Amino acid sequence: MNPEQITLRIPAKINLSLDITGRRADGYHTLRSVFQTVGVFDLLTLTRLRPDAPMKLFCDDPAVPCDERNLVWKAAVRLLGAQPCGIAMHLKKGIPSQAGMGGGSADCAAALIGIRKLLRLPVSDEELHAHAASLGADVAFFLYGGTALAEGIGEKLTPLAPMPERLLVMAKGSEGVSTPAAYRALDALETPPAPHTDGVLLHYAADNPAALFDAWGNDFDAVTDLPEVVKIREIMCGHDIRPVLSGSGAAVFGGCTSIQQAEECAAALKDAGLPFVRVCRTLSDGIR
Repeated sequence: MNPEQITLRIPAKINLSLDITGRRADGYHTLRSVFQTVGVFDLLTLTRLRPDAPMKLFCDDPAVPCDERNLVWKAAVRLLGAQPCGIAMHLKKGIPSQAGMGGGSADCAAALIGIRKLLRLPVSDEELHAHAASLGADVAFFLYGGTALAEGIGEKLTPLAPMPERLLVMAKGSEGVSTPAAYRALDALETPPAPHTDGVLLHYAADNPAALFDAWGNDFDAVTDLPEVVKIREIMCGHDIRPVLSGSGAAVFGGCTSIQQAEECAAALKDAGLPFVRVCRTLSDGIR
């Protein structure tokens, strides 16, 4: 093991449920959601530099900014100051962007964990959690991973007992969803969608995957009709898989009862030209 370098595997998340419960005076929406880490990963490699060497950030995806706009950079600033030094970070993306899978938040949490560990910073778990919460509503969840109930604007997290491993098929097209536009569309609905979180909490830990698959859902499904999302839904439904949007989109996942069902659906999604298709499983842990 190289004491001067570490690599962290960073899982994505999906929302087993996402209920929008209201809107605060400051414009933020409140929610109830069950967060779940899944086996789609980014990798963050951190290398120790000279203490006075300016920080470097690289990414294999040219669309990802490698400056102060990146949440990884912001995490370094929180721990190392406005002009961070002494570390280089290389991010290898496997989680698609604009997917509702928390890639940016997950990478931010990994940077917090990795910088503290590699540079042996005297930062407590409580302090790290406070930094994470201040950087984004989803970031703190990725410090732990697994399954959690999120409330408030996503910052109130209640860890839940691990759920049995579930088999999933996931897909995303090249299009992204504007989260503000999606919220505006939800606000304009005369009748809000039926909530799903209580049903997920009732069934997520039971030894009955079909009951969970019937219970889960996302309010944003009611207002998201991008052509690629519609295509994904049609293909999943054709394989007896109930499609659910993750976050505000545009990734869609579905639960599968057999590897054959998952692989046949994945093959059909790939044949349809979707750029991101994965068969994966839920995880009981987070970044490691």
